[in-house]
Amino acid sequence: MLQRIAKNRTAYLLILPAVLGMLFVHYIPMLWGILISFRDVNLFTVRNWFSAPWVGLANFAQGFDPAGTLGARFWRSLWNVTVFGAVTISAGYVIGIAVAHLLNRRFPGRTLVRGLILLPYITPDSVAYSVWRFIFQARTGLVNKWLLALGLIDEPEIWLVGSRALTSVTIAALWKGWPFAALILLAGLQSIPQEYYDAARIDGAGGWARLRHVTFPLLMPVTRTYMLMSILWNYNAFNQFRVMFGNDPGIAADVPSTLIMREAFDGFNFGVGSAMSLALMILMLLVTILFVRTYSRREGVA
Repeated sequence: MLQRIAKNRTAYLLILPAVLGMLFVHYIPMLWGILISFRDVNLFTVRNWFSAPWVGLANFAQGFDPAGTLGARFWRSLWNVTVFGAVTISAGYVIGIAVAHLLNRRFPGRTLVRGLILLPYITPDSVAYSVWRFIFQARTGLVNKWLLALGLIDEPEIWLVGSRALTSVTIAALWKGWPFAALILLAGLQSIPQEYYDAARIDGAGGWARLRHVTFPLLMPVTRTYMLMSILWNYNAFNQFRVMFGNDPGIAADVPSTLIMREAFDGFNFGVGSAMSLALMILMLLVTILFVRTYSRREGVA
């Protein structure tokens, strides 16, 4: 063992900064969060939180009881983020694969166009969603102006408060996120040998048949990566909701991240906030395990 460490000393030294970074940025704070979730850590006990009263599962009961105000708000926020993720992921994939097919063809200026489509994705969240917040303003926003001009509405709609808030942030997130899908799907398309398409044409397969029997199956590894990453990102969505709606998006557009932030750092109820964070982390871990095992089993059967 010591001989192997001495032999690979340079490699271990090179990865040491990354290991320390993961330890102090991820694992130690994660451990603290788990410990806090079982204690009554609030404004009065946070200074010496390790001596805060042990409350066991009381924080979890308060955070997830559907009969309570906070519990009901948490389950609604979980539903909101599920709807938000389902729409942005599925619609982003459809737009992404359509754009990827166009960019996979040869045409003048293709390299420039490939760079331009990344502009929404690389735009900072604070900038992009501030612009979308202005676009959806009731009195001065472009959306209401266009809808009024087209005669689709009789008076300005309120997009940033109430039942339409989730729709507005979903549109904004879709605009910002689809270039990522297009980028990785384009990389996947470029890895498919042209011979497969030529063979499909010889067999008489049309465009839809080639897409169904050649493109989609061979894009499956890339599709799985896109789906899993997008699910994890969307369930942890925070920036778009905070920028567009402020501190409290309201019941119709609240998501777990914004609810946890308010409960922990505005209400100083760190124990309950940590409990909800831990539950969300466990949920994402279970989703990841189920996702990976499901597709691994399918590949094994195939």
